[in-house]
Amino acid sequence: MEKLPVENTAQKVGLKNKLAFASGDIFGGGSFNIINFLFVPFLTLTVGIPMYWVSVIMLISKVWDGIIDPFIGKISDGKQPGRFGKRRFFMLVCAPILIVATILLFFPWNLVTTSVPLKIVLVILVYLIYATTQSFILIPYYSLGSEMSGDFIERTKVNSVRLGFSIFSSIVCVAVPGMIAAPEKGAQSYIVMAAIFGGIFCIAVLITALFAREQIVTPAVKTKVNIKEFFRPLKLKSYRQYLGMQMCSSMGMAIMSSFFFTLMDFWIRRGSYAANLQFGVPRFPIATVAAAIMFVAQIFALPFYFWLIKRKSKTFAYRLGAIVWAVTAFALFFLPAQSYTLDASGALEIVSQVPDWVICMLAFVIGIGIGGPVLVPHTAFGDVCDVGELYFNERTEGAFSGLSNFLNTTAQAVGLAIPPIIIGAAGYLETVYEAPADLSGYFVKPYDNGTAYMPVAQSDSAMLAVRIVIAFLPIVVMAIGFFISLRYKVTREKQNEIAETLKLDKNSEEYKSKREEILKSL
Repeated sequence: MEKLPVENTAQKVGLKNKLAFASGDIFGGGSFNIINFLFVPFLTLTVGIPMYWVSVIMLISKVWDGIIDPFIGKISDGKQPGRFGKRRFFMLVCAPILIVATILLFFPWNLVTTSVPLKIVLVILVYLIYATTQSFILIPYYSLGSEMSGDFIERTKVNSVRLGFSIFSSIVCVAVPGMIAAPEKGAQSYIVMAAIFGGIFCIAVLITALFAREQIVTPAVKTKVNIKEFFRPLKLKSYRQYLGMQMCSSMGMAIMSSFFFTLMDFWIRRGSYAANLQFGVPRFPIATVAAAIMFVAQIFALPFYFWLIKRKSKTFAYRLGAIVWAVTAFALFFLPAQSYTLDASGALEIVSQVPDWVICMLAFVIGIGIGGPVLVPHTAFGDVCDVGELYFNERTEGAFSGLSNFLNTTAQAVGLAIPPIIIGAAGYLETVYEAPADLSGYFVKPYDNGTAYMPVAQSDSAMLAVRIVIAFLPIVVMAIGFFISLRYKVTREKQNEIAETLKLDKNSEEYKSKREEILKSL
């Protein structure tokens, strides 16, 4: 299919344009972290859903993604460019829906029913609504990233600014939501939190939709939606390698973030948590501080990794970060539990604990390590789309973005689904709303609609499972990402060669010869 003339692909992207585009990832980065850090504790300790059912909820939502993502990618590619381009139109329409979807996602259904099966069904339904809204925003948004510029370095700069916004949003969405909403703060606190951040995300998406301007403009690409067509980008080896690196970093992040607060509350600071839950004894929010430091470190690491990309390569930056991340994650397993005594009056005496500064230092180093594997896939997507245009003779970022979003969120789902099965089987206790046969280990908390029986502590077997999951699973997946990166060959020089080739007449012998030569080298 003949492509529309590319507009100003070599021009620099202005600062206002970069900021407008990057604003959209306030939603992309922030929302994932709210879900990653808060959703599992919300479901188990507030709604009262057993840990092993969390796996089912996550997996069903990804099956739904698999159904809708091909349609969304094709719809995005098939739209004729207009006032809001091919991609920004969908962001404009779906931004207001995002507020409602976020509130529904964190609605505490324990206020409506005590039936566990009904709560599971309701959570699944609202998760599907949220996932649909999210896909209609993020698939076009990720496609827009490859259309902001045709220049390798300029595109990397644009996506680095975007990643900076994403990480800043991640910091805020790790630190602030937990201050507003938590199991001990009451079920309604989650509604307030969701309304606040749903509104912020809506505004951020609208800024991108209204004010970002892409430099690469292509016509509508209309193809039939079918499974074979949806997975067509996987024919491209460079794309498979890109996906492998992205999926590994996403899975590792999902695993670590989802059970970080569980590790802190029920192991590293278990006495402080028990005293706070039962007697309201104030405690220093070390888990929130450490999680925020983890993402602050990623911002500090960005200039270093960007410099490393220019001096070495994107894959070198990925591998270095993966090594740092793996080594420090391994150290988490050996952190001892807080030793304490707590009497019936609420007097807490801490015998021994890991110092706060050690926890913060480990979080900072982990964040430095995470920065590389997170940055590289963000900056490599546009390069892979260029290779795809050369391979398929048409530019279909929507198809690439749709499949990427599906497989990336699937990786996160696997990262969120496998650990609950392991931890649930090890004896993890969730909040229940009917009196259990054995009240030991539970704190009885009356609320407006009845009585909640909240776990004060978890068994040693459950916490051993949590420690294994949070320390060793990220090491395994990042080792896979490390070896995949060794085979990725889209360097800066190769991308520049691809960009020059794409400017040639598609019917010329020079183009055909260069195309064949480049594809063989990848």
